[in-house]
Amino acid sequence: MDIEKINKVFDEYVSNFDMNDDMINLKYYHTYRVAEQSLAISKSLNLSEEDVNLAYLIGMLHDIGRFSQARDYGTFNDFKSIDHAELGCNILFEDGLIRKFIDDDKYDDIISKAIYYHNKYAINTLEDDERILLHSEIIRDADKIDIMYNVCDLGGIKINEDDYGISDLTKEDFNLEVPIPYAHKKTKNDSVLTMLCFIFDLNFEYSYKYFKDNEFVNKMFNKLKNKELFKEYFDKANKYVESRCNNGKRIRKEI
Repeated sequence: MDIEKINKVFDEYVSNFDMNDDMINLKYYHTYRVAEQSLAISKSLNLSEEDVNLAYLIGMLHDIGRFSQARDYGTFNDFKSIDHAELGCNILFEDGLIRKFIDDDKYDDIISKAIYYHNKYAINTLEDDERILLHSEIIRDADKIDIMYNVCDLGGIKINEDDYGISDLTKEDFNLEVPIPYAHKKTKNDSVLTMLCFIFDLNFEYSYKYFKDNEFVNKMFNKLKNKELFKEYFDKANKYVESRCNNGKRIRKEI
């Protein structure tokens, strides 16, 4: 796997889309940052050079479906358009784009499943291939790290609140320390808590330390208007992140 080649082919693919479109531009730079985070996570685990490069490749490919989604549907909402991970897998493996990135097909199952799982509620608990699980966890963490970076530091993703409180199901999910399913979200405030619940779906000590060192929880809280409504949840989130920072390099949690 040649990182320079991967970047070149990715840029060639994206050149088919309008970089003046804010959605395309957003996903272009997001992709590079996620790939770099995937690289950093894999190195923190002392993985082989082969797996480090594979993690980078998956990072570069995880949102390949977003570009067609933005162009054809004008939204990144999968529930109002198309599942962008499944679309990406189709573009790569049915249309054959993957062979422009890498000649060898021996990694195809790992790449396709890591991309497929990266936006799902959880990784299939029946998946028993350790390498698939590992790379699925890496891309999920890397993606969440950059989403929070975009929210907290770049301001590219806005935090929206409303006057409808927080739904009971959303509160229950948070207290159970699990991610919040899309079906449980009823208000804009629920979406705030959904993003905060990223902390319950991280897999590596690197990721928790990155959240802590970059003060994502505090930065997100400071952007809120109705701080009193959310304070108890953000206080708990900070304690949770702190508690996970020294639990070993890889933190396995069934959801």
